[in-house]
Amino acid sequence: MNDELKESLDLDSIVDNLGIGYILKKRFGYINKVKKNKEYYEVICADLGFCLEDNIFVSLIHDSGMLYSMGYDSEDDFVIDFKLISDFVFGKKKGKFSDILNKYQDKLGKFYVYNNSSDDFQEITDKAFLSKVEKDKKGFDFDIIKINDEIKKVIISQDEQIKQILASIYKNQKIIKSSLDDEMISKLKENIIIYGPTGCGKTEILSQVAKLCNVPIVIEDATSFTESGYVGRDVSDMLLDLYMKADRDLVQAENGILVIDEFDKLAEGAVSDGASGPSRYGVQRSLLKLLDGGSITISEDDYNGHVFEFNTSRLTVVALGAFSGIKKDDDYTDVSMKDFIDMGIIREVMGRFSKLVAMNHFSSNDYKKILLESNLSPLNTYKKMFEEMGIAFSYDDELINYIVLEAQALNCGARGLKTVFDGIISDELFGVFSGDKKNIHLKVPTDKNKSYVYKKKVSENRKKVGFH
Repeated sequence: MNDELKESLDLDSIVDNLGIGYILKKRFGYINKVKKNKEYYEVICADLGFCLEDNIFVSLIHDSGMLYSMGYDSEDDFVIDFKLISDFVFGKKKGKFSDILNKYQDKLGKFYVYNNSSDDFQEITDKAFLSKVEKDKKGFDFDIIKINDEIKKVIISQDEQIKQILASIYKNQKIIKSSLDDEMISKLKENIIIYGPTGCGKTEILSQVAKLCNVPIVIEDATSFTESGYVGRDVSDMLLDLYMKADRDLVQAENGILVIDEFDKLAEGAVSDGASGPSRYGVQRSLLKLLDGGSITISEDDYNGHVFEFNTSRLTVVALGAFSGIKKDDDYTDVSMKDFIDMGIIREVMGRFSKLVAMNHFSSNDYKKILLESNLSPLNTYKKMFEEMGIAFSYDDELINYIVLEAQALNCGARGLKTVFDGIISDELFGVFSGDKKNIHLKVPTDKNKSYVYKKKVSENRKKVGFH
């Protein structure tokens, strides 16, 4: 408080004008009640202070001595709805000071939109909106032990990889929620490349993280994007998808996780001089600003034409890919950053990824564990469905080894287990759905022509004798 103002005040004027003002923070988000984006204001503090004649509120509690203009004060904080202590008279009995504070405590955490027509603040009462806000107010909801345990029920034989990925995401969110500035956050946070065989669980790990933590996540396919200025989607569309995933809450979106699947496809044919054309090399170049941390202009494709700046300084980027060209005898463990560059990921892009996570290649025993133990294995998902339908379900022990061998012959990782299992059970499903069957017992198929192992052997033999 400046010296001139101090001299003009006396104790009586302070007491006579003592009251409470609401300090609010401006927010922007999608409000279900009005079905559009609007500014709203969150009450972050009910502050005790006094008001001067020229509509200046002087804080005594929240930020002692700070001056606030009534109404708009800045883009972030301002005070509205100042009430004198003397206004709080209930009937003939003046309320206790504790009652007054309790009354204002009830206002904390309520949300308002500014109604231009009435020049007033209208409280938002829409339950769907408030439910989301309450979830967002909890902030970073990430029980790393619980999430690790839950993902391990789905993803088998990647325990160490799951821990590494969760630790990086957890670290990033802790940094993001700190008081550090954007430049420091951008330098400290980790962008991650997860690489390994097809069907080893790369995408599923991130899908599970999206379900289990209060952080908006989108998973994008790199092959659908082109360099800005060419026909197709560009990098800004990824950020728009994340913004929509966060229910148009820009702050939540900027703190979110962008997962770029099939990232290795951007390396195919890409060379340092850009001779491969506009798509792969150009997309890699356009990713640099996103990875560095800066503002990217986003335009919503709607009748309002909403345009806004998306700050990527706090964004976590996770790239997924098989990168089969860098493996050595199905082993990804002895891979360096240089191997990615030699394959076609440009050096500047690789320099923005500080965390590399190599996934395990599955053995026969791993396939068996996935089939029997994963909550999402075709065997266990069908079991659950049949239980709900009241269908008795069983199978021969030999069937498990058969499915594992067939899936390995397909060479598409854990996805092969579903392909094989769906093929075996398909003949039984019509009878179940038509109501003719109340029990199913699966055996090893006898038709060799439907066997992937058999087809693979036939193909290999044909090549040996000169047929292609």
